Amino acid sequence: MPGLLQTEAYARAVFASAHPTYDDDEIEEKVAARLARQTLLGRRPLPDISFVLEMSTLTRPIGSRRILKAQLHHLAEVARFRHVRIQLMSPDREDHAGLNGPFVLLETAERKQLAYIEGQGGSFFITDQPDLGDLFGRYSVLRAQAYTPERTLETIEKMAEEL
Repeated sequence: MPGLLQTEAYARAVFASAHPTYDDDEIEEKVAARLARQTLLGRRPLPDISFVLEMSTLTRPIGSRRILKAQLHHLAEVARFRHVRIQLMSPDREDHAGLNGPFVLLETAERKQLAYIEGQGGSFFITDQPDLGDLFGRYSVLRAQAYTPERTLETIEKMAEEL
């Protein structure tokens, strides 16, 4: 679950299960920082934000089933924002354009495009072609392969109801 979409309880559960283990103060600092970044969702002018999520992200009860249910309700609320599009990848797809791992595409106020990739070994930005263009193309294919935002919202609401 991307940090921008996490509830406080979900973020706390993620950091509490990290290895190496964080102490309570470190967890609270990381949760506060994550929640502070979420102000981006309400920034003016409204940013254009989209996510493609694996369905398994919405089924793993990180923290507890109660925390997951609240997370799903929060996700549905954010998915209703006009400037945010959330799409789920069907669990029935045998392959898709995002199997190499997660990435974040960004555009600065000056309209400069870049990509951010984070993994177990660290994180880095991609700013040069052709790699940057390849990632933007990959994201276009990924969105075409995923559920529509409308079907995604229906699926999230149904999943929350069933928990």
